[in-house]
Amino acid sequence: MKKLLLVAASAVAFITTARADGLIHFLNQSAKPITLSSNGIDLGLMPGVLGQYRFELFVAPTGTTDPFQFTPTGLQGTNITAAGRFIGGNNLVVPGVSPGLNGAILVRGWSTSLGNDYSTAFSLWSSGAGGFLGESEIATPFLYGGDSGNGVIPTSPAFGGVYGIQQGFTLSTVPEPSSMALAGLGAASLLIFRRRKK
Repeated sequence: MKKLLLVAASAVAFITTARADGLIHFLNQSAKPITLSSNGIDLGLMPGVLGQYRFELFVAPTGTTDPFQFTPTGLQGTNITAAGRFIGGNNLVVPGVSPGLNGAILVRGWSTSLGNDYSTAFSLWSSGAGGFLGESEIATPFLYGGDSGNGVIPTSPAFGGVYGIQQGFTLSTVPEPSSMALAGLGAASLLIFRRRKK
């Protein structure tokens, strides 16, 4: 009977370990702020209007440098009343990554008015719907917190620390159609002027 209980306990421990996920502190600090930009003009820190912006954690294997290879985790945060800051939470479980092991992370942000997920936000933003959108640099290797079987690894922050993203990032607007039209008109004028000069 004791052997049966020991085997059952080992099986439960194995299943629990196999299904364990890594941990992260999903927030930024004032030293790594989120800023805004419109048509190349720096607008300063993201305003502290609660819930006006969304942020989501994206993950990939260690060494990934192509932003298109990152997948969404569903872990989201929002801006807080402190300008340039957002928070998703501390010790959050990151689905699909191993605890105590390395990976790569990327954070994307957008105006809440563009939707609840990055894919929708990017589509609307690209079509000129207005609002702000942007992404952080990539942090790799990023060490996820948790117990990989060799002891507990402390949870790393998404921004800062030894493994996290080392600087803030900017959310930008798409150039307004009128600005793009003026730029096109200016370029056409220069070409005509150059031809006349010859």
